[in-house]
Amino acid sequence: MTATIVGDSRPSRETRGQYFPELQGIRALAVLAVITVHSAFASGQIGFGDQPGNGWLGVVIERFTRESLPILFALSGFLLYLPFARRTIEGAPQRYNVGSYAWRRALRIFPAYWLLALVALFTPLFLMGQEQAGHGFWYIVRVLTMQHVYEAGGIPLGMESTWSMATEIAFYILLPVFAWLFHRLAAGAATPRAKARRVMVPIFAIVLIGYAFSAWSHHPSLGQYPVQGNWPIGWFGYLAIGMALATLSAAAQSGGWLAPYRLIARHPGRTWLVALGVIILYCFSPMGDQGTSNFPPTQIVLFNQPIDLLIVFLLLAPLTVPDLRSRFLTGVLTVRPLQYVGRVSYAMFLWHIPAIYIWNLWGSTNFPLALLLVHGTAFVAALISYYAVERPALRLRNKLGKGSAEPSTPVLAR
Repeated sequence: MTATIVGDSRPSRETRGQYFPELQGIRALAVLAVITVHSAFASGQIGFGDQPGNGWLGVVIERFTRESLPILFALSGFLLYLPFARRTIEGAPQRYNVGSYAWRRALRIFPAYWLLALVALFTPLFLMGQEQAGHGFWYIVRVLTMQHVYEAGGIPLGMESTWSMATEIAFYILLPVFAWLFHRLAAGAATPRAKARRVMVPIFAIVLIGYAFSAWSHHPSLGQYPVQGNWPIGWFGYLAIGMALATLSAAAQSGGWLAPYRLIARHPGRTWLVALGVIILYCFSPMGDQGTSNFPPTQIVLFNQPIDLLIVFLLLAPLTVPDLRSRFLTGVLTVRPLQYVGRVSYAMFLWHIPAIYIWNLWGSTNFPLALLLVHGTAFVAALISYYAVERPALRLRNKLGKGSAEPSTPVLAR
């Protein structure tokens, strides 16, 4: 797709709250990829320790799914910062209704998470979590508040993937602070393009801080799988990629196109082809860690993370351009089954590890069966969670400020 993009005039189109349907689709693909790679790991397709994995199949699975969780982080950064970014770029006053914001975020993530935590900690259904629940009141409080990643051994069995929720919580808390700082920094700039450039400086600083922390948290002196490896700061680079895309999108909507984003807007399909090429080359990494899930030392993190950040940027950038879409990408990402999976994807993410325990798949060698059982069980559990817990909870959004019954973000009305 090639598009004509004009200069620095502000568009007069009305904005309203609605879905980015392509982002819903890529969220679904990302969660399906998370489930796929964990199913592959459980069934011995991914190398670990003395286990070599399944040759090139393991390499392809690991390399083509490794950006799944970073994509989810970047989506949070984009969708949540975008309303702030638009007001900053347009020079409008920022609105900080922290109570309403916190209420909506809590309703989005805690009800489904608490359902999983209560089942894992207090029932014998999956035969998991009983030993941890006996650690006492404050242990349970840490789990229920998603602060269990800050203590070694603090994650209950069956909830291993929920370490990432602490990163989300930290970002939710810091986002209004970031938005205020970025708004102040951009206030002196005269044009949308100049404001965007100013905002990109601290966002890039967040990427560098996360990169440095990741390198430190993977230093051999900390041992294998130190608790610091799950701390939010090491993952904030991916959230910053989302905030950068929100800034670029907001600037483009106001006519302040920045050069790289303008090029991506003109060639969204080719941008994805570049991302595909980078991933294929990544399969031949000189670091030799492809196809494995071993804890990477500092030198591998230093090599890998810039590539991971680049791939996430290339995959998401074409989907965030206001009012310009690739027919092919839109056609792929907006098919109804994928949109529906995107709607229930949060609970699928939460319940896919319990599905591995339910079917006792750790150590299995039947990858196709593991893939089918884990995806199917996670989907059924997600349906129950979404309709019995999440959707009713989202109807309470208006109790503290205006909100919709579905997650949304403003986009150009078409």
